Amino acid sequence: MPELPEVETVRRSLTPLTHQKLLHVTVQDGKLRYTVRAAHFQKVLRQPLDQISRHGKYLIFHFPCDKIVFHLGMTGRMLLSQRVRSPYTKVIFKFERDSLDFIDVRRFGFILTGAAGAKALPQSPDALATKEITFLLEKIRKSRAVIKTILLNQKVIAGLGNIYVSEILFLAKIHPASRGIDLSHDALKRISHAIPKVLKRAIESKGSSISDFVYSLPGEKEFSTGNYQTKFLVYGREGEACKVCKTTIQKITQSGRSTFFCTRCQSQR
Repeated sequence: MPELPEVETVRRSLTPLTHQKLLHVTVQDGKLRYTVRAAHFQKVLRQPLDQISRHGKYLIFHFPCDKIVFHLGMTGRMLLSQRVRSPYTKVIFKFERDSLDFIDVRRFGFILTGAAGAKALPQSPDALATKEITFLLEKIRKSRAVIKTILLNQKVIAGLGNIYVSEILFLAKIHPASRGIDLSHDALKRISHAIPKVLKRAIESKGSSISDFVYSLPGEKEFSTGNYQTKFLVYGREGEACKVCKTTIQKITQSGRSTFFCTRCQSQR
């Protein structure tokens, strides 16, 4: 599933749409997580797209009269002006100069407007909202859950997923099975520093393409991929040597998800 860096990369790729009027919406297959109908977009037709923002893993198109909220789910793509359309194209947004295809193979993504869109957005701080970091640390300090579960909870912090939480905890030197309530002030401080550092590095690399994540930034080829996967310190590296201490990277399962870590660098609980 695309996480914050991938969604931010998509957001940046779509900036040419800003200030263009939305002329028409074609729903080729509305069977996404929530059914999409052309009537949902009546308020924003002929309206200019003022801004594209991101909150966590969600993209928001801001129009004068309404907002459109997008979530990519597991296999969603948003690509500009495709010469050859994917058979999995679900909705086509025709703007004045460009068109936008929402593509989703597995149909877990969604597109919502109005009150439904507003309700879908997380109420928690975005993972890059550094002004809210004190709020996050208080949540961690009071929780008996393990730190990985806390950071994956979109009600606590929006945008983190399995890949980047593993990388963040490695950089912070925190064992993924540590309970929030047991972490020291210094450990919490290391987490608060690691979150923006890892995310910003990943955004600079235009995210991680380890499955089917692609984007189409202006001036780049039609289907481009991120390369942060070549810089992973622990994620997906089970059995390989730690890049810091040469200890073998381990994998455990937490809440049905794989966690990768170094037993030496992350010995602190």
